[in-house]
Amino acid sequence: MFEFVKSLNNNIVLAYDENHNEVVLFGTGIGFNRKRGDMVSESSINKLFINDSNKRLTSMVQNLSEDIVSVTEEIIQYGSRILEKQLHASILIILADHLYFAIERAKKNQNVENPLQWEVPHLYPREYEIGKKGVKLIEERLQVKLPPQEASFIALHFVNAQFESQDMSDTLKITEIISRILDIVSYHFQLILDEDSLYYSRFIVHLRYFIIRQETHMKDTIGLNDEDLLETVKTRYKKSYQCAVKIAKYLLDAYSWDVSKDEIIYLLLHIERITNVANK
Repeated sequence: MFEFVKSLNNNIVLAYDENHNEVVLFGTGIGFNRKRGDMVSESSINKLFINDSNKRLTSMVQNLSEDIVSVTEEIIQYGSRILEKQLHASILIILADHLYFAIERAKKNQNVENPLQWEVPHLYPREYEIGKKGVKLIEERLQVKLPPQEASFIALHFVNAQFESQDMSDTLKITEIISRILDIVSYHFQLILDEDSLYYSRFIVHLRYFIIRQETHMKDTIGLNDEDLLETVKTRYKKSYQCAVKIAKYLLDAYSWDVSKDEIIYLLLHIERITNVANK
């Protein structure tokens, strides 16, 4: 059983569990005609979000109107269709909280710069499309015109929501590192990478998990451990190998990450593919 605290709309409520931890409960009609202190049975719950951050849920939801929650749900539904992925439940509260403050800033003509706003459309094109749609929906539903950079902020929330254990600071860091790695590749080969190619998209995905492995000191599971293979690819793909070594040096200098030989092999193979496509 859960103790009802506040209704966000008819289908979403803030509550306490048996240990007095704040939770958000999702269920059809779960918030209808309830008052503080009412008990909510588990049978009426479709989905549960337990807060695992230092920020109190009460403070996050106290300013959220039903209109903001409603438009946030609409943005998330659109995003889920575009991404064809199950998003972490926390995105509803976290994105709604972000949009509340974005709307308040817009009403006061206060802009916040997004240092990654130019990188986001190139690195996460589908998420950026969701961000643009979100800005449009807010203007249509709430009659508030958000600044263009909000599309990138919204996009990053959708990037973040695809990874259950990741918070926004991780996403920002990963995005910045990916951007720097792509700069190294472009500069090394003196070419513009084809952002519409399948190999480019695969490289972005590979880099995300590669960076997470380095950040968490997770032992890679590639399992090549083959000196002969390394020597073969070094010789066959000399320029891509040199580029992979540059990336490894950058990560060592900037973050003290010691990139393994296996990881270098996979980096150079991705680099070889995306640069071959860009050269055609």
